[in-house]
Amino acid sequence: MRPALTDLPALDNRRVKTSTEDVLVDRVIPGEILVIAFGFLSWDTRPDFDFYGRLKKLEQNSGRHINKILVRDSGNAWYHRRIDGLGMHPDETAEGLRALIREIRPSKVITIGQSMGAYAAVMYGLLLDVQQVLAFGPLSFLDPQQALLYHDRRWLSVMRDLAANPPASGYYDLQALGRGKTGALPDMHIIFGTKPDQGGKESVNLDAMHAQRLAAIDNCTLYPYPCSGHTVVQHLIDTKRINALLAKIIMNLELPEEAMEVTANWHSWIADNLRLGSPPEELVEILKHHGFSHASSVAAVAGQKP
Repeated sequence: MRPALTDLPALDNRRVKTSTEDVLVDRVIPGEILVIAFGFLSWDTRPDFDFYGRLKKLEQNSGRHINKILVRDSGNAWYHRRIDGLGMHPDETAEGLRALIREIRPSKVITIGQSMGAYAAVMYGLLLDVQQVLAFGPLSFLDPQQALLYHDRRWLSVMRDLAANPPASGYYDLQALGRGKTGALPDMHIIFGTKPDQGGKESVNLDAMHAQRLAAIDNCTLYPYPCSGHTVVQHLIDTKRINALLAKIIMNLELPEEAMEVTANWHSWIADNLRLGSPPEELVEILKHHGFSHASSVAAVAGQKP
């Protein structure tokens, strides 16, 4: 018989990194919010748990405890096959998560993930009737025929495997799942890049197409990042915007902008464009798109001699 969740010790970085389990539960404080974080795909190694460090940072910034369930799909099947400790297919896994939620007794439930984990965040967010969903670069379907129609071959092998050997339950179109849902919908936040990924054959970012499909679900907010490709979380980390974004959406907490240094190359670019007649306000907006704060962008442009 497993111990009560309220008796579990707190997780630490070593446990999260070295665990062989598919599900980890952090120290529980009933009445606090619960974040269920789904890991992203890894072909070469077992997928890592995701967002643990970011959620710990959010705890420090907010002064509040966050209950956490960390989940990964060791089979890279977009959370449609066995998740050890939860279930053999999505309906079973959802029921396993419901049991944990009932025992934790949180004030609010949030699902979060990127890429493969983002699909799970939307799917289980809808199945579990959570209050919020944060999905970074999600697919909107797992149907191989639709994928070919939209020229999205990135994970076609997974889709074909699921179609050829379907699990006992499955959800292959998140737009249809959301639009068919009765009752209240989660507050859904879809964060994605719009820049075509390097090496891709498409002239558009396919994540933007999936985001637009998900926008057909009510209560959905889109966050496009024109300087990012599929790895939008890494882009937000590199541009020092991830902590403020998570704090705003999850805690409704405004954090000060983290200043990213405007390098010498950027100063040269600003000077060249000013000499060519570019409006200063246009250059400020471009710098902001690249992750520089409003204040540092204005200062960098103003600091150049006309």
